[in-house]
Amino acid sequence: MSFGAIARAFAGLALIAVVVAAIWYGRRPSDETVAPPPQQQQKAVAQAAADEPPLTDNYQRSLEIFEFKRGAASGIERGKEIYYYKCWFCHNDLAEGAPKLVGVYQRNQLVTGRPATDEGIKEQIREGSPGMASYKYTLSEKDIDDLVTFIREACCWNDAEPPLNPRYVAK
Repeated sequence: MSFGAIARAFAGLALIAVVVAAIWYGRRPSDETVAPPPQQQQKAVAQAAADEPPLTDNYQRSLEIFEFKRGAASGIERGKEIYYYKCWFCHNDLAEGAPKLVGVYQRNQLVTGRPATDEGIKEQIREGSPGMASYKYTLSEKDIDDLVTFIREACCWNDAEPPLNPRYVAK
């Protein structure tokens, strides 16, 4: 290879390096617009999301079921609905293995050894046990409060006569 060919190759590589450097420098944010640290960014995004109410269609019946608000918005009736969808399947008169929840507050402790108090029952619902699923990621604190209110004040119904469907109207 001649000296001229080597010089042209070197000049070409230098030109490519200059172009790449110019593109990189142009894409770099200026010192005036320094991005906030990631933790501050996450807080800002979370705050913006908390400020805006979620878009919902209040006429969508499946959303009522998903949010456990078909029967009521809160309180004992909502707890009854959550119990029906999440607890009754295992804690009914016909199921075997799971303890019945009728009179749970008259016991000293739960099967797992937790105290039979509101806090003990909430912890059991959140954390679960070897024979019970954990609901800490499925139910919110409001859901758990409504559920425990139902268990404490109105639990449970006769399994031969489950609750009526509020949308069904006999003719």
